[in-house]
Amino acid sequence: MTRTLSLCIALLSSGIALLTSCSSGDKWHVKATINDANGKTALLEVSDNGRWNVLDSAIIGNDGKFSFDRMRTDYPDIYRITVEKHAVYFPVDSTETVSITADYADMDVKSSISGSKSAETMQQINDQIAQALSTATPEQVVNNADLKRNLALLVQDDWASISAYYLINKTIGNQRLFNPAIAFDRGIISAVANAYLNVKPNDPRTKLLEQLALSNRRNYGKGTPIQAVEIYFPEITLADFNKKEQSLSELWQKSKVTILNFTAYTAEESPALQLLLGEVYKKYHDRGLNIYQVGCDPEEYRWRMAAESIPWTAVYCAEEDASQLLRYNVTSLPTTFVIDASGEHIERVDDIATLDAIVAKYI
Repeated sequence: MTRTLSLCIALLSSGIALLTSCSSGDKWHVKATINDANGKTALLEVSDNGRWNVLDSAIIGNDGKFSFDRMRTDYPDIYRITVEKHAVYFPVDSTETVSITADYADMDVKSSISGSKSAETMQQINDQIAQALSTATPEQVVNNADLKRNLALLVQDDWASISAYYLINKTIGNQRLFNPAIAFDRGIISAVANAYLNVKPNDPRTKLLEQLALSNRRNYGKGTPIQAVEIYFPEITLADFNKKEQSLSELWQKSKVTILNFTAYTAEESPALQLLLGEVYKKYHDRGLNIYQVGCDPEEYRWRMAAESIPWTAVYCAEEDASQLLRYNVTSLPTTFVIDASGEHIERVDDIATLDAIVAKYI
């Protein structure tokens, strides 16, 4: 087992340990201050496939303060605090303490949430939408191309985050901000769905996201098409043999089909894998196939000895870059994916013998 892969598995193991520990009493906390709401009842709610269920309640004090504590669940989730007809939404990843501050009169559109990276990202999403709504109608906001591009940039480092899930399910008025009937919007939705399929296949949201990504045939409004190219999968940027940074998304934009392969050249099965990749590359490269191969060998010099003569894009993943493997749920080497030209299909290759057939399907 390579040192890089060992680090990856160690990181995953620590995550499993955290999940195990939640059964022993780990909790998350939310501390809120809702001004001008003293004596009113605050409800803590969680969504279940679109239906909001009440988990707890509290009477807001004269100073506007109240709090809730709940047991950590297996997966991050979106919660909300409701006071009469007003609500504030917030994410919970693990056992953090989330802080919420708002004024009762406008808590729906103006609030402050903090305490975790997800909370900060959600705050940025809310701030940008609130800013857009301050000068435009809801109809104009849901068709604002620049706003959607900027919002997508906030979550593209981790399409499998709870913040990304929140973003693509955001509604303005009675319309979806990201509309599956629009190609760009559907691409962002697919990026999140594919990330959940690869990283969180058992998350209860994953099936819903997959259905949403395929729902472009439904009768959504036409919307305004957005002329833009965004990456629809976790980005990887690593150095090649010549120490030049190579981006997966840049190679994908030049390709009809992209093979993403994580491997170790020093592994026993590497020669056979390289031979198979070479055959597929030779067969389909002239038709638009490219390969982005991530070498995870423990010694860079041994990787360099093999990478010098490789005809496709080969990059090296050092130990400090091992977190990039986690984005694709890489727990063993080799691991291979096929990405189509739209970026909406990212297929994991479970049997490398089927690689030719999978590439042919997308070519």
